[in-house]
Amino acid sequence: MTGAAAMLGMLAACVAFGQSGGSNPRAALQSAVAAERAGKTDIAIHQFQAILRSAAPPEIAGQARLELVRIHGRRAEWFEAAEQLQELRKLAPNDAEYAYELGVVYRNLSKAAFEHMQSTAPQSARVQQMFGEQYAVAGDTGKAIAAYERAAAADPKLAGSHLALAVIYLRARKGDQALAEIDKELAIAPESAVARQVRLAIVGDGR
Repeated sequence: MTGAAAMLGMLAACVAFGQSGGSNPRAALQSAVAAERAGKTDIAIHQFQAILRSAAPPEIAGQARLELVRIHGRRAEWFEAAEQLQELRKLAPNDAEYAYELGVVYRNLSKAAFEHMQSTAPQSARVQQMFGEQYAVAGDTGKAIAAYERAAAADPKLAGSHLALAVIYLRARKGDQALAEIDKELAIAPESAVARQVRLAIVGDGR
């Protein structure tokens, strides 16, 4: 299809949308899809959202949400994409593809949030905790310990850093260091059931 033909198709769909006043969900969907294909993304988003505000049948509403997921994904608008996928899962809770796509969106959202934090506050405790987790998963224990220690120094009242260090030392069979770290964690978060379980694993039930 030529560019001129695509534009004509979009105009025709827009006319149909206007004539129906939004009362014809299928015509409205065709208009929005035509706008998207013609590169009129903002118009398409507006039309898809109008469909969702109307009493469109579930299959029309579902297709509108899928198109919005694709648009927001291309724009790296992960919050908006996640919102649409959550609604799609309500329409089809057993659809594995929607669950998978929601997981991908959350992963991208997490990645974007971490990159933002890294660029704006690289020495913050949370960023250092995330570095520590990445290093630990990669098996680089030395760098993981250093990152968690930086996190604890950056915010001594933030839970999690000493717990992670205790687990690392426990796995390395360094009981004294593990115990010191878990006691620091419990001083910060005495209600932490996970920390109490780790302490039991370090000292044993008999001590």
